[in-house]
Amino acid sequence: MAKTEKSKAELYREERKQRISNAAKKNAKRNKRHPNAGRVIGRVIGIVLIAAIVCGACFFVLKSTGVFARSQTAFTVGSHKISVAEYGYMYYMQYQNTASRAQQSEQQYGYNMYGFDYKKSPEDQDSPTADDDGNPVKWSDQLVEDTVEYMQEFYTLYDNAVAAGYKINDEEKADIDKQIESMRDNAAGKNSTQANSISMSLNSYLKAYYGEGVTESFMRKLMEKEMVVQRFSEDKQKEFEDKYTDEALDAEYKKDTTEYDVIDFRMYTFEPETLEAKEGESAEALQKRQDAENAKAMEKAEALLAKVTDEASFTKEAEVYIHADEETEDTSAAADETAQAAEEADDATAEAADDRAAEDAEAADDTAAEETADAAETAEAEDTHEHDHDSTTKAYGTAKNQLTSISEDAAKWAYDASRKAGDKKAFADANGKAYAMYIVNPAHPQPTVDVRHILFMTIDTETQEKLPDEEIAAKKEQAEKLLADWNARDEKDKTEEAFGELATAQTEDTGSKENGGLYENVTPGQMVDAFDKWIFDDSRKEGDVEIVESEYGFHVMYYVGNKNFAYRNTLRTTHTQDDYSSWLEAELKKDSVKVNRNAAGMDKGYARAYKLINATVQSINAQSSAS
Repeated sequence: MAKTEKSKAELYREERKQRISNAAKKNAKRNKRHPNAGRVIGRVIGIVLIAAIVCGACFFVLKSTGVFARSQTAFTVGSHKISVAEYGYMYYMQYQNTASRAQQSEQQYGYNMYGFDYKKSPEDQDSPTADDDGNPVKWSDQLVEDTVEYMQEFYTLYDNAVAAGYKINDEEKADIDKQIESMRDNAAGKNSTQANSISMSLNSYLKAYYGEGVTESFMRKLMEKEMVVQRFSEDKQKEFEDKYTDEALDAEYKKDTTEYDVIDFRMYTFEPETLEAKEGESAEALQKRQDAENAKAMEKAEALLAKVTDEASFTKEAEVYIHADEETEDTSAAADETAQAAEEADDATAEAADDRAAEDAEAADDTAAEETADAAETAEAEDTHEHDHDSTTKAYGTAKNQLTSISEDAAKWAYDASRKAGDKKAFADANGKAYAMYIVNPAHPQPTVDVRHILFMTIDTETQEKLPDEEIAAKKEQAEKLLADWNARDEKDKTEEAFGELATAQTEDTGSKENGGLYENVTPGQMVDAFDKWIFDDSRKEGDVEIVESEYGFHVMYYVGNKNFAYRNTLRTTHTQDDYSSWLEAELKKDSVKVNRNAAGMDKGYARAYKLINATVQSINAQSSAS
């Protein structure tokens, strides 16, 4: 029997290739117009530490100078000797990355998608990875492999950069100086909000935060290498990217346009009731009744389409069914609440054994009556609530694979070359759901544009409720003043770069603030309606600046332009990351970057890292208990 399971080595190579591809894809999206905007130092320095470390770090200042940690070797990558200090530092950074992602996942999505508990030591938890025998690998061991792997990739890129003549430049030196001075200020307590902050030398501060052997000189050297690697990596990817001209990508696109095209359509779904077998009913009889119920859903879909003549009439007819569904849901909810209240009243009455119990039952009856009234009032309020019925049926920019997941028949019909705007048809899936579908815009390449904006928010970011009227008026005044000041500028000062500087200073959109308010390769329907309509207006010109109001606030818009097609971005990015990944994979196989481990040295680096990690975990848990 042929072996079908992949070996650990094969899985390892696939994981590494995927990670390299992801890194390449991320770098490929960097700002092409302003490559220095928002530049970060990356894994070496640009990692945001968990807040708990700031509170707990002063307990871990080490007395040693760290000379031995910097001179002892943990492992080598080709001719590069990775010291105990550098390995311990990088291991700690890998831990920080993993813990930060897990923490952010919980905060943003409400659950941890990484399988890492940041409130536990990596030594006390299993990772999602399994060994050859199927046993889970401890996170502490997984981080060892992640660290070694990262450093092999890092020094492979560094060697290539040096061979290509790359050196640290003046701008990068200035960036490093700024980072170091910021650390020096932190060490001196200048940025602390605590009354009893401790002042220390920079080297003492670095030992406390990053472990023995980490000094200013150590950090500068590492940061210089990181800067060179970052620039070389970006340039290498640009080299691959430039091979793919628009003409070449257009030719590839035309070979199978349906793989990249999207369609705009309206759809409403009719869900039949799922029936249950009656007592003594056979499976065949139940299926017959269910088929009849499913047929009713299809009849409704066809009846809706019979009244449709254009997009507006589709939304109007669908709204009738939407209201009916809402009324059914409200009635059902009110009935459930009434039944629950009545049941509670019955329970209280049944327990009445004396006058006091009887009084309690009477009170329960009153409560039940009040809850019934509240339920009815809630249902009535929901009846009159304004729902976004337009978005219920709107499906713009839908790719074929997305539509296929709903209905293969619908996808095949919608992407037929003969399809035109105004075509309509009803479909049913295997579960009996019926879909009424109306084509607004048949298969077409999805356009993209670039835009900048400065947002003055009119909602509370925590509650998502509107701000008081006086605050909204003040936000509007801010937006109008900014626009007036912009219009008063000389034409030579109305540049995209100048607008970007204003956005970084004033916008309340945290998603684009550090990038000068820039959103690149925006597709139709990606942004809120008002924003979307403005940027895709046929009359829009490069350099247009206007105020647009949305449900989020007042946007001072700057139209960058750069009209393109999404398929070009998709193909160019895919080919670039594939080429870069293949190139790096080949480089990593060379003997010149082979890894040789020194178990004793790695154990020392590991131990140094865990002094910080265990203290960090303790501090996080202490803060959680206090809160």
